[in-house]
Parts: sequence; structure tokens; C-alpha cells
Amino acid sequence: MNISLPANNQIPSQVWVQTIGRGLYQLGSAVLLFYMPIVFVNYGNLSATEVGLAVGGGSVAGFLGNLLGGVLTDSPKFGRKRTLLASSTFAVITCAIAVFTSTFTLLLVTNIVFGFSTGLYWTAADSSVMDVTTPEQRQGAFSLLGVADNVGFAAGTFGGGVLLKLLHPEKLLFAAGGITFLILLLLFAVAMKETRSESQGETHNIQKGWKTALTDARLMIYLLVNTLFITYIALVGGNLPLYFVNFGGTSDATVANLFTIGYVGLGALLQVPVVKAISKLSYLTSLSISMAIWGVGFALVWVLGYFADMGEAYELGIFAVFAIASIIYKPTSSAWISELAPASLRGVYTAIAYQCWTIGYVVGPIVGGWAVDQSRTVAQNAWLAIALSTLSGLLILQILNKQNTATSKQEPIG
Repeated sequence: MNISLPANNQIPSQVWVQTIGRGLYQLGSAVLLFYMPIVFVNYGNLSATEVGLAVGGGSVAGFLGNLLGGVLTDSPKFGRKRTLLASSTFAVITCAIAVFTSTFTLLLVTNIVFGFSTGLYWTAADSSVMDVTTPEQRQGAFSLLGVADNVGFAAGTFGGGVLLKLLHPEKLLFAAGGITFLILLLLFAVAMKETRSESQGETHNIQKGWKTALTDARLMIYLLVNTLFITYIALVGGNLPLYFVNFGGTSDATVANLFTIGYVGLGALLQVPVVKAISKLSYLTSLSISMAIWGVGFALVWVLGYFADMGEAYELGIFAVFAIASIIYKPTSSAWISELAPASLRGVYTAIAYQCWTIGYVVGPIVGGWAVDQSRTVAQNAWLAIALSTLSGLLILQILNKQNTATSKQEPIG
């Protein structure tokens, strides 16, 4: 039940392949997701609401992609590797479309294609790591992916900020994301091995696996609070930077640097120390701490809105608060899902859990985009409402803890 890092367990080579892949995928994703609102709102002819709708609409494709990813990942005819190859291909196509996008319709298509990419990627990548690691190794492996996650996203936001100044039209920076995803495609094609066990029956996974997962009370309760976490991540990564640009008196390039240093960079630096610090806490206690920190962060954004010039130092501090909340949440969530999922149903459980990303990236961009399009007062008070929503998250986690205790008394967890 506790998060722990392996002491002397050697990390399998395929985990390193996935670690490099995670860094590349997040680098390309940062170029797309972080700069999409800035490029198409501030340098294009679209409103923040339109961009939010396009991003949210594309997340619906992520829902389908996750379902498809769950089936393909556990399929002996497709497996983890081919699923990741398909995901990388969709990502390359996404960037190619984004370079030529100038209308809401094309932006929606761009996000739909990327939605399929993300849906396939996360299910297969996490399942692959679970396949090649022991329970003792798993937390260390997910910590490595967490570091790569932040380093890749930092490189994407920083590099994207540089390209935003150099390239005209600004949409050309999405070509850099396309090159990154192309390298990822080659990595999976050359270095990755299929990790799925051939002993697992496809019929069992497809027909019975989904029923087993969907009737797991703990998983179903967790989906509620997990959706809140993902919504917060979407808001911080997409709408909060635009809020600081439009209402904080900070340039887009400066906000990109603050985000890179305070949120992504600090997240990479503190990932392993934070995991060690919470190693003696239960997963649900750690998630509750993360939820509370998210609430404090959004409350600080609301308070900062009272100042005409929000100040770069304060914005950096807020990004740092969110960084701590995020690095507690990510490895803890992966560990919790890994604990719940039977070995033969890893693809199914992971696919269902990642539906929260689909929902969160529908709700977050739409709500955040609408708020940024409103007056300063409305936009500011929206962050207060978001802060208060964390109270419901804490309540759900308490309910989940009681359910988990009841289940633990009935049967062993493992």
C-alpha cells in the first residue's frame, strides 16, 4: 500500500526505452498543448473559447482512443508495440495538420487526431512498464517516467518559446513537434520489444476483462476524483498561462519560461525526493495531500487576481505550488491503478483509468477558455470556484478510503 523506491533492483532495458519515449512524447505534446492557445488566440483569428472547444472536442477522440487502446494493447495480434507505433504515427499527422491550420474546423480535426494518439499511447506505454517490472521495481520505474515526463515537457515549453520568437508564421513551431514524434516512431520501431505475455487469452481480456474492471467499486469511485486531478492539470497547462498573459501583464514568452522553470523544471527536480518523502504514506493519503495542494494553488491564483500587475515572482511561485501537487499525484495514481489491476487485465484497467484524461481535457479547456474570454472579475472568480471544487475531491477520497478498507478486510490486495 505504500510508495517506495527499489533499493538495488536493476531497471529493465525496456523501461529505459519507455522512459526515453515518454520524454519525447511529452516534448512534442508540450509544443502542441501549451502553445496551441497562445498561437491561435494571440497570433491567429480564433477566440479562447473556440480553442477550448477544439481541444475539448478532440478529447472525445481520446475517449475512443483509450477504448481502442485497451483492446489493442491486450490483443496478441496487436500488442503494446504496434499500439505505440500507431500512436506515434497519429502524433506526426497531428503536427502536420497544425502547421496548416487557420480555421476552427481544422483545429478541431488536429485535436481529434491527437486525441487518438494520446488514447493509444498512455494505455500501451504504462502496460508495457507493468509487464517488465516486479512490484518492487515498479515504483522506481514510474518515477523514472515521471522525471522524463517533466524534462520532456520542460524542453517542449522552453524550446517552443524560443521558436515562437524566431519563426513566422508562428504555426511553424508545430513542425518541431512533428519531428519529435517522428523520432519517437523510429525509437519504438527499432528499440522496443513486445512485452505482452502470450499466455494471456484475448477472449478472456475482451469479454470478461471490461466487466471485471467496470464492476470494481474502488476503480469506479477513483475515476471521479481522478477526473478532477486531470481537469486541474489541463487548466494549469493550457488556460492558466493564457490568464497570466491576458490579465497579469506578463508576456507570453515570459509566462512560457516561468511555466517551464516553476512547474515543469521543478517537477523534474523534485520528483524522486517527493516520492521518497511520501513513501510511508498510503496511496489515498498521498492523493489527499495532492488534492489539498491543488486547492491552495488555485486559491492563490484567485488572490493574485486582485493585483493589476501580478508579478513574475508570484506567478513563478504559483507554478511551483502546482508542480508539487502534480508530482505527488502522478506516480501515486499510477501505483494505485497498478495495485488494483490484475496482471491479466492491465490494458483494460489502464484504459479505463485514462478515460479521466479524456473527460478532464474536455472540461478543463472549455471552462478555462470560457473564463479567460470573460471580464477580469469573472475570470478571477472562476479560479476561486475551481479551488472550492477540491473540497469535493477530498470528500470522494475519504469515501474511497472507506471502500478500500472494507474490501481489504474481505480479500487480500496484490
